[in-house]
Amino acid sequence: MNRNNVKKLNKRSNHVLIRNDTRFKNIHERLVKLNILNGLPAFITKKYTSEEYFNVFEQASLYNVSIKQMCIIGREHGKRWPSPEQVMKCCRKNTSAQMTNFINFALLQQFNAIPKPLRQQLKKSGIIFIDFHQDPYYGNKENPDVKRSKTKKSTTHFYEYLTASAYCPKGRVTIAIIHRNPDEGIFDPVKCILEFIERVLSPKIMVFDGEFSTVAILSLLNHKKIKFLARKSRTGRIKTHIASHYSMPDWKSFRKWHPIQLKSWRSHIKTVYVDVCPQDVKGEIKTLIKSQGWVITPQYADKLYAKRFNIESGYRDKHKFQIFTCTKILSTRLVFILLATLLWNCWQIFLMWVKNLKSYSKFLPRTFAIRLSATWTIHTLRTSIYS
Repeated sequence: MNRNNVKKLNKRSNHVLIRNDTRFKNIHERLVKLNILNGLPAFITKKYTSEEYFNVFEQASLYNVSIKQMCIIGREHGKRWPSPEQVMKCCRKNTSAQMTNFINFALLQQFNAIPKPLRQQLKKSGIIFIDFHQDPYYGNKENPDVKRSKTKKSTTHFYEYLTASAYCPKGRVTIAIIHRNPDEGIFDPVKCILEFIERVLSPKIMVFDGEFSTVAILSLLNHKKIKFLARKSRTGRIKTHIASHYSMPDWKSFRKWHPIQLKSWRSHIKTVYVDVCPQDVKGEIKTLIKSQGWVITPQYADKLYAKRFNIESGYRDKHKFQIFTCTKILSTRLVFILLATLLWNCWQIFLMWVKNLKSYSKFLPRTFAIRLSATWTIHTLRTSIYS
């Protein structure tokens, strides 16, 4: 790469991101090798350290295999790893409440370990995407921790998690995860995850789908002075509004925000005022809502809300890092979800770093990014039992 051309564009940024050619080699160490299991007493035993337990989880996640298979292979290659029974026993010693707090503490640790230029971009943006993530379950259907839903991956029962991702134009990382009980509403999980989000950064904007657009949640965000952008189902008031303002065939040319009052008799807060605007989705009229006082154009709202759909592909990528298991114990599942999220975040932050390099120099060749990605992959797997 032409280092002289790069340095002319942004000396301060290039000093941080480019001057040290081996900087990217330390990202894996900083993001993954945090010894996070040291915070759980169950993984501190007389015979094995928390780092040795973590190595088992990391390798099983990278190769998407079970703990039993990875422990057997590792021991055959001379690794000093605990037995699969010992690993699963340590997982079962933790309660689901302990694991929820630990997961979010580990994600906070990882966020603080992100290189400062990238971390500042995420904090400055302050955009948070929240959505539900379903983990397929194939065991006993009477499990009290699983929820019944539409058929997906040959099952109708899932563990359901509420996740929050911090977004900036260069990428996104997951910063909070909580489990949602089957008999639990939406307000309590959202209120809980907001507390975990505020430990990581100050949220400025929250983007979510229509499932979260309740009067109680919108009022909570207004109380915390957090702007929101969401889709809203076609209630009676919204249908009347659309019919009175956008009944003409060329309604797309007259799109703008209009104030409207939303009501709910189920919530302790009965009303909330929002701005509403129609949106064309494949020939069908959908409705977007935003907080009042936030000045944005409908076109910008369309682009920002469209970024939310990348969450689904992110969930599919996380499953590629997830340890294969049939256990029905929630605390064990949470450990595996944590490891998948840590590794997925690690890869996303690396991609953000490459995008920063490309944005600082239009002369950065594509082959350099490909070579950097290949070197990163090799560095990530350098501790593999197959190396």
